[in-house]
Amino acid sequence: MKNTQFRDLTLAPITSEESLVIACDSSAGIGEKKADVVAVDPAITAAYSLRVPLLELMCYGAQPITVIDTIGNELVPTGEKMIAGVRAEMARAKLADVPLNGSTEDNMATITTSIGITVIGRIQNNMMPTTATAELTVFQLGVPYVGDEVVAHLDSIFSYDTVRQIRQQSAVVDMLPVGSKGVTYELGQMAQTHGLAIHYLVDSEAPELHTSAGPATVVLVAVTKTQAAEVTQKFPELVAIADLKEAIK
Repeated sequence: MKNTQFRDLTLAPITSEESLVIACDSSAGIGEKKADVVAVDPAITAAYSLRVPLLELMCYGAQPITVIDTIGNELVPTGEKMIAGVRAEMARAKLADVPLNGSTEDNMATITTSIGITVIGRIQNNMMPTTATAELTVFQLGVPYVGDEVVAHLDSIFSYDTVRQIRQQSAVVDMLPVGSKGVTYELGQMAQTHGLAIHYLVDSEAPELHTSAGPATVVLVAVTKTQAAEVTQKFPELVAIADLKEAIK
């Protein structure tokens, strides 16, 4: 049984029926140290670094079983703040009982805030997402924010519960968090997965489609086109941005 890569996820089969799913993220220059670019409580930095791999696993359908933080700063005070932020975010995601492990940098003095996060999950192989068998409509959940914009909009960024509820809908075929590469790039990844062509329903040159969505402040949701209206009735915050169809030959 060989490990495989699916987008940014590593899939590691452990039995013929189950696989580990591994996701990671890193953040630097965001905190309270003198060389940081964005000034914010390191607890928020850590929380939103965790958000990225958590959403990647949730969108794939994997259940997180452990979280690992690798903090590039001293334990006291920066590391303690970051660990508190990670634990708070795990609680928000209803994962407070998931084990947390990690390390800090206590040998060298640092002038920027830095953290890496790895989340390991598990999934039954028969529950892994499959490619589309029909045309899809792709919706955007959330607004792309990065840096100071994230701090300014903390109260309006969608919750883990919303992601879980959307994924439970039978019409949903695929979900993909958007990070630093922007909506257009991730939409291209989604189209490639399903062997379909993108037909934009909005202006494809709109700046918000090409800007960074920072710590996954946007998720793309692909829905069987014939059931798109039903899904938007339940989740009016979803905005249709494209159809995925067979390419014209």
